[in-house]
Amino acid sequence: MIKVDFTVSRLDGTVVKTYSLDLEPSNILDTLEEARQVWDEYQVRAKSDNPIAPFEVFKTKTYKQEMMERQYLLDMHDECCGEDW
Repeated sequence: MIKVDFTVSRLDGTVVKTYSLDLEPSNILDTLEEARQVWDEYQVRAKSDNPIAPFEVFKTKTYKQEMMERQYLLDMHDECCGEDW
């Protein structure tokens, strides 16, 4: 298990919430994605200061931004091609 610190912040960097979880290394990315879905309008960062393998993982867009972009691309495809994928 690795202690992973999560930081939820606005895009301007203002921290909204911080919390820590003990996770298996194989579950870190899944847990980060779940947190992004819950905090859909905020940026979520996962960080560990583990001496063996320190890391910090985050995406530059919020989950909501990604979903809006995806929907825009699907709408554009439908408009241009008139077909479903």
